[in-house]
Amino acid sequence: MGMLRLCIAFALLFTASAEELRTASDHPMQYYLSLPRGWTAGRHWPVVVVIESANRQFQETMGIFAKARGDMPFILVAPLVTTNGGANYRQAETYSYSEAVWSRIEQDRCRFDMDGIRAAASDVQKLFGGEDRYFLTGWEAGGHTVWSMIFQHPEALRAVAPAVTNYAGRCLDSGFSTASARANLPIAVFQVASGRDVAPGRFVYEQSQQAQKIAAEHGFRKVSERIVADKPHGPLADEVLAYFASLWGSR
Repeated sequence: MGMLRLCIAFALLFTASAEELRTASDHPMQYYLSLPRGWTAGRHWPVVVVIESANRQFQETMGIFAKARGDMPFILVAPLVTTNGGANYRQAETYSYSEAVWSRIEQDRCRFDMDGIRAAASDVQKLFGGEDRYFLTGWEAGGHTVWSMIFQHPEALRAVAPAVTNYAGRCLDSGFSTASARANLPIAVFQVASGRDVAPGRFVYEQSQQAQKIAAEHGFRKVSERIVADKPHGPLADEVLAYFASLWGSR
């Protein structure tokens, strides 16, 4: 039995190499998966879900986070969501959904993404030892998805780091969560120092400020802002993962 588990562990390790595209077991959501160095079965691993911007360069952004991860123990997951801004999302060449799946997506994009993220996270827990709550980040238009997850599913999250995000109150038709987990959910909003006073950076910054205000109004008490100097507008993977590592290390 011990040899069998070892063989399974090696099989999973080699089939889940950097930026492997998978489909959730019980949902058509696709997601990129990257396991950390030294991953083994039989223990629990922290998980970081990364929401891409409207650029929809899912694999490229996953690669940025995989490089920034270094020797940190995070399992990285980048779901191929469609609520991350843009009206012409279906034209993006980075998607490979079937017509049947597109039909389901277009019936309710918000529900597809929220259920799909949950399904991907569940897969990672069952198959790769991911912890039951995950870290969440996303940048620019990925903020539409990130803030919706914050406001509707805080109980699923360990901490959140929105990075220079948009916010327009999308996917909130069902209202805001009243789960007690929202009060102590750490949310560190990352901003870049340059470009906050001029367009287009000003619009992103103002929307991010609005999201923080709404979070406070709905009982999220642990929201802070972090200004990153000498970095351009981007996913801020180094800073985000360092923040998550500081929380995970002090657990």
